[in-house]
Amino acid sequence: MTSRFKIEQLKRYSLELYGPGGAQDLLWKVDSDDPFTPMARGDHIQPLDLEGSNPNLAHEITGIEHLIWTAGEQLRYVTRVYTRPAEPLG
Repeated sequence: MTSRFKIEQLKRYSLELYGPGGAQDLLWKVDSDDPFTPMARGDHIQPLDLEGSNPNLAHEITGIEHLIWTAGEQLRYVTRVYTRPAEPLG
């Protein structure tokens, strides 16, 4: 059985941004060797690399889910951020 990914090529951290449709509404995913800034419910996010992003649209965090799992010998951290559309604060 072949894997969808090569374990040695995985980054240690992933951030997944979901829209108001929940887990079926993945808007954006980014991987990193470094941890992401802590976030909390009520914070606003503007992912400027998101396809179709608009400086007049932010995403308000409605919930956060943390997943921790191992891939080979490497520990992986995935942060799932659930959002709804919101006006930018600035």
